[in-house]
Amino acid sequence: MRRHPGTQSRLAGPHRTLRWLACRGAVFAAALVVSPLFVSSASSAAPARPAALAAGLAAGGQPTLTQLEARAARLARQYRGQLVRLDDAQDSARAATARAGRLRHQLGVARRYLGQVAVARYLDGEADPALAVLFSGGDPQHMLSKSAVVTYLARQRSDKLAQLRALTAASQRAGQAASARVAELRHLVTALAGQRRAVAQLMARFRPQSPVIGGDGVTARMREVRDQADRHFGPFPAIGCYRPESSGEHPLGRACDFMLSSGGVMPTASRVSLGYALAAWAQQNASRLGIMYIIYRQRIWDIRMASSGWVPMEDRGSITANHFDHVHISVF
Repeated sequence: MRRHPGTQSRLAGPHRTLRWLACRGAVFAAALVVSPLFVSSASSAAPARPAALAAGLAAGGQPTLTQLEARAARLARQYRGQLVRLDDAQDSARAATARAGRLRHQLGVARRYLGQVAVARYLDGEADPALAVLFSGGDPQHMLSKSAVVTYLARQRSDKLAQLRALTAASQRAGQAASARVAELRHLVTALAGQRRAVAQLMARFRPQSPVIGGDGVTARMREVRDQADRHFGPFPAIGCYRPESSGEHPLGRACDFMLSSGGVMPTASRVSLGYALAAWAQQNASRLGIMYIIYRQRIWDIRMASSGWVPMEDRGSITANHFDHVHISVF
């Protein structure tokens, strides 16, 4: 039978103190608990590096998330306007990829830990060190209860099995979700790139306008849309247009929110129907009035991607952020 260096020195002496067991027994107990897991997980493929996942997911020669974001930035400049669907798709892909990276990193750490702890096992049929210490006849005044330790080890083994299985499943799901989100972004970027000529014609037709100095902070085009909408569907509880934000169309005077309730409150059924009517009117008159996109009830329609129809948006966490209490209209 093969012996390992230091075996006898570690187990020598029948009288071990409680402190010795607390310090050394933890390693032995871990070996007893997790070594069966190591055997099953050692054959698995090595987890991807978090840095690689942060850079993006690439499969079959497809562009990575970083490359897709660079292409999206170029498209945004060429389209000369906010691309809400593109922003949402990028945020979603970025968040999903980051989560997949974190979980894969955690799984990699867990597997490396199992490999390190498994070395503490005695090979070739030798008794497990934890059990050897447990039943070595030590001083009962300085040893943990045998039955309590056995129960503890069994519980720890069960917990470790469940934790590793859950982490493996979560990592697989996150990886699949990240791949799907990156694929969605890739398809959207490709579709936008293919429509550049049509968008260029729209941009030439509806040249950008500046807010009127001394006016109400909106462009002449946005004012026309606002006034026509108000005449057809008003009065509204409020119409919010210009506001000093760091991004979006509102600070440019090219967007208005047509409120259907007092804000933050779900509108009544009749007001919801009014919102649908306003959104349909804006869609039908988009090419005449220079409307760029419409958002209502967590869906968006963009004239630059009109063939896609009304597209679901990511959940932004509130009634107002998801546009359930108002119709958002932006112009070129």
